[in-house]
Amino acid sequence: MAELNFTRKSFDLLEGLAASNEKAWYEAHRSEFEAYLREPFGGVLEVATNRLSETNVPLAGGPKTMFRQNRDVRFSKDKSPYSTHISGLLTPSGTKAEKDGVLYLQLDSTGGLIACGFYKLKAAELATIRDRILEEPEVFSGVLKDLDEAGLSLSEEDKLTSMPRGYEAHDQHEYADYLKLKSFMAQTPLPKSAWLEADIVDRIVEYAKSCASLLEFGRASNGDD
Repeated sequence: MAELNFTRKSFDLLEGLAASNEKAWYEAHRSEFEAYLREPFGGVLEVATNRLSETNVPLAGGPKTMFRQNRDVRFSKDKSPYSTHISGLLTPSGTKAEKDGVLYLQLDSTGGLIACGFYKLKAAELATIRDRILEEPEVFSGVLKDLDEAGLSLSEEDKLTSMPRGYEAHDQHEYADYLKLKSFMAQTPLPKSAWLEADIVDRIVEYAKSCASLLEFGRASNGDD
């Protein structure tokens, strides 16, 4: 297992890539990127996996659930060849293909972020969660309470401006604004100190536990245990 040896050099490399996002620069620093960023990041996911296996949110991941540094620029206006952050997932199955309630971890030059929940769901998946909110508002209220007690809330990223099709009659519902969400994610920023002082795994574990009821609500809505 890789050592979790994040240092100031780790952040210098991320800043350098942001300033010189080109193949020549990256190839010249590839070995350092592996040693100071990608290998220890994979180690974080592995250690977090071991810790979470003993909780009610047994999410799993490692180097294989990390995202590539190379960007797919085929359909993007931004032709920068490399991502300027390191990122990966912890999922119920321990595979990157899983999208049914995940924890996303990102390291960037400012520190990064942790996000947990259900991201950019398909229409059918959204419908099952929306229907459960309407059918069991007291359970959803508990989810919101748990998040609030942890200092978290659901992100409004990509929120619809009007009620989704088929839910217009519920525009006065107490949770009408949540029916407009296209993702059910909670996220929080990470400071550089989380990596430099080696408490990143503790933060991941506590964050996942804080999102446990959100994950359970979404999975149960989609018929998963």
